[in-house]
Amino acid sequence: MEDAVDQDVQRPGVAVAGGEEGTSTILRPGAFASNAGAWAWAVKAGRPVSLPCPGAHNDPVHEHDVAEAARAVLLEPRHRGGLFTLTGPRSLTFARQIDQLAAVLGRPITVDHVTRDAWKRETAAYVPGPYADALLDWWEAHDGRPAALTTAVEELTGHPARPFTAWAADHIADFREA
Repeated sequence: MEDAVDQDVQRPGVAVAGGEEGTSTILRPGAFASNAGAWAWAVKAGRPVSLPCPGAHNDPVHEHDVAEAARAVLLEPRHRGGLFTLTGPRSLTFARQIDQLAAVLGRPITVDHVTRDAWKRETAAYVPGPYADALLDWWEAHDGRPAALTTAVEELTGHPARPFTAWAADHIADFREA
C-alpha cells in the first residue's frame, strides 16, 4: 500500500534525480546496520549494552549496499520508476547482532535487558521522548517476529546484500578502545 509520501513523490510533474518528469524511483532501506553504532560507547567502555527488546528483529542493511543501489537506479534506465525495499540478507534480533559484533571484535559483549522506562531515562540526553517511544513501540511490535527480507540489493547491484558481520568488520575500530 502506498503511503502519502510515496504518492506525493510519484505525482505527475515532480522531477526526480535519475528520472524523467513524473517518473520517480524510490529506494526504501530497511534498518541501517549503522544503527548498531549506538552501542559503541558501551562496548568501548566494557559496559553492558542496554536493550529493552533484545529479541526484536530487524533487517540490517550495509550503507555500501544502499549507496550501490542508489548508483544503479541513477545510472541504469531499466530501474527508473521502481520502488525498491532494501534489506540486509538476514533478519536478526538485536541480541544476535550483539553476538555477531562480539565475534568480530573477539571479545564478549554483555547485554542488559532493561525496561522501557529505564532505556528512556538512559537515552534521554540524545533521544527525544517521542522518538524514543516510536522506537520502543516498533521494537516491541517486532519482538520475536522476523523482518521481511527482499532481494532488491542483489537485483540492483548484482551481488547479494552484505551480512551484518561485514558491516561489523568494516566498523570494528568504532567499537575498540582508542
